[in-house]
Amino acid sequence: MKDLVVIDADGHVEEHELTFSDKYLDPAFRAQRPQVVGMDGLAYWMIDEQLFPRRLGKGCHNLGTPTSIGGKRTLFTQTKPESLESLELRDPAARLRDMDAEDLGVGVLYPTLFLAYPLTVSPPLATAMCAAYNRWMADATGGSDRLRWAAVVNLDELSAAVRQVREAKKLGAVAVMVLGTAGDRLLDDPALLPFFEAVAQEELTLAVHVGWACPPLSNLYSDLYTATVIPFLAPVLMGFASLLGGGILDRFPTLRVAFLEAGCEWVHFMVHRLDHRFQFAKSMAKIIPQTAPRAACPPQEYLRRGNLYFSTEVEDALLPQVIELVGEGQIIFGSDMPHGDRERFAAKTLLARTDLSESAKRKILEDNPRRLYRL
Repeated sequence: MKDLVVIDADGHVEEHELTFSDKYLDPAFRAQRPQVVGMDGLAYWMIDEQLFPRRLGKGCHNLGTPTSIGGKRTLFTQTKPESLESLELRDPAARLRDMDAEDLGVGVLYPTLFLAYPLTVSPPLATAMCAAYNRWMADATGGSDRLRWAAVVNLDELSAAVRQVREAKKLGAVAVMVLGTAGDRLLDDPALLPFFEAVAQEELTLAVHVGWACPPLSNLYSDLYTATVIPFLAPVLMGFASLLGGGILDRFPTLRVAFLEAGCEWVHFMVHRLDHRFQFAKSMAKIIPQTAPRAACPPQEYLRRGNLYFSTEVEDALLPQVIELVGEGQIIFGSDMPHGDRERFAAKTLLARTDLSESAKRKILEDNPRRLYRL
């Protein structure tokens, strides 16, 4: 497609020892510094005497980090085509070469370690880890216009989260990532309003990413197979329902929100179910006023405003139907580079689809993510 600049709306970086080094981690927390430890050819993060990833037992998950220990690849990353310099963003030029190989013009990078919650029982340590990550990313991307990034914050310390939003903007972030719940709280918890206000004021994108967000849900699972489906994906749907149904989009109408890495086939189901229940709640409120929905509008009204974006998996069979529901202007593309379960050359696969118009392809691959992230 002529003059197309593919914008990868959801790439990733693999954290490593430098992320939490003295250069980035606040001095008060260096004694509690996350450490990379090796075991049976694998590498783990040791945080608060707990190992991450946790692949066995209740609350198991499959984080892709760490990818190296002592400068050597771990067993799980030996087959990845990207170099360590690219995986861990030790050399921005190495990542750009991998992007060039897949015709990716710009990449918006998200974390890997922070896709699990909680990483520590200490909120101050979690805040310090977020701050270190954000400072590291500002350096690691090297000021490249092709490497943009999303910040992380600790919603368990709200005043600190607000400060980190302000700092992230100054550091050059284009988005702030949250998971689909704030632990065991929903995203429409009134206590979180100052956070959303800060994100809106700083004109940063709010990115709701898949991840093991909700411990009560995650701890139901001890099988890694199903744990990488329900507790990993379902919080995104919970976040969608909270933001639309909880009145957040009414309070902050300029807020741009992206829902990432869950595909887009769920959107049809959720919109229609929420729309049906909205009408039911309105009827019920005539009898019991306290049951009135907090949202001012049914879901499709928020969709028409154009501030909600959904990343597609290139194999999403229902993508044309979702486009029919939400429009061409609100679907975005994410490669998931360099995670191991992604489809390589995904942008080329999407361009080869015969059930999408050329207009839709251009919007998904460039125009929509450019508008979402204000690039």
